[in-house]
Parts: sequence; structure tokens; C-alpha cells
Amino acid sequence: MTEEAPTVVQSVHIKASRDRVWQALINPGFTARYYYGYAIDADSGEAGASYRYRHPDGSVAIVGQILEVEPGKRLVMTFSAQWDASLQGDSPSRVTYELEELAPELTKLTLVHDAFDGETATFTAVSGGWGLILDGLKTLLETGEPLRASA
Repeated sequence: MTEEAPTVVQSVHIKASRDRVWQALINPGFTARYYYGYAIDADSGEAGASYRYRHPDGSVAIVGQILEVEPGKRLVMTFSAQWDASLQGDSPSRVTYELEELAPELTKLTLVHDAFDGETATFTAVSGGWGLILDGLKTLLETGEPLRASA
């Protein structure tokens, strides 16, 4: 019996235009406000370009390659976690963002993280984190303030 590779799927409905959600995904100043402080840094916004998510101190947290870009609609990239040595040996996985405009100021954002080589250390590390990232994006776009977890 063949073990099926795991997949993470998360969706969120955001009271914002599809263009605003798209900009939040690709703008380094925006990503740093909802994505654990990581700012995206890409060689270009085109398929084939390399990208990195950087910690506030400039060190690299995630690296990958942009596979597909359909501005305002779809972004597909490889994902190789670098924030911990235990994750760096895993093969790159894939992250797909799909944006669907449901109304002029209502966008459904669906994230699919797949292409794992089984239940890898990366899969375990990210499977619980995507919900918080997407909720942070939603909160930031709808309120202008980052989502803060308080003790």
C-alpha cells in the first residue's frame, strides 16, 4: 500500500479587493507584518525567479523558486524551510495561493501546501502555522493592525 503524501489546505475570506490581497502576498513591507516578521524578497515577480523570506535581521527563513504567476489570481512557488537546521534536509515542497473575487470587496484566499515527501519535518512544522498566517493577513487587511497573540 502506497502512502499518500500529505497536503495542507487552508482558506480564508477577506473583506478586501483581490488586488489588495495580492499586494499583501508579494509586498515585503506587508508580509513582514503578518508572516512571523518575514519579508519576501524576490529576484523578480516572474516564473523562474528565486525568492526568499527573510527574518527581520536579514537572515533567510525560506527559499524557493516562483513556478507560476497569474497576477491577482494565482501564485505557485517551491518552499524550502531554512529557519531550523532540522528542516534544511527536506526536499522542497510547493505552496499555491489562489485568489477568488466573490464580490468587489470580498476575496477568498486558498492556500495549498503540497508535494511533501511524506510527513517530513517541514510538513510537521508548517501544518499548524498556515492558519495563523492567513488569519494574520485577514486581520491586517481588514483592520490595519497586525494580529497579536497575547499571553
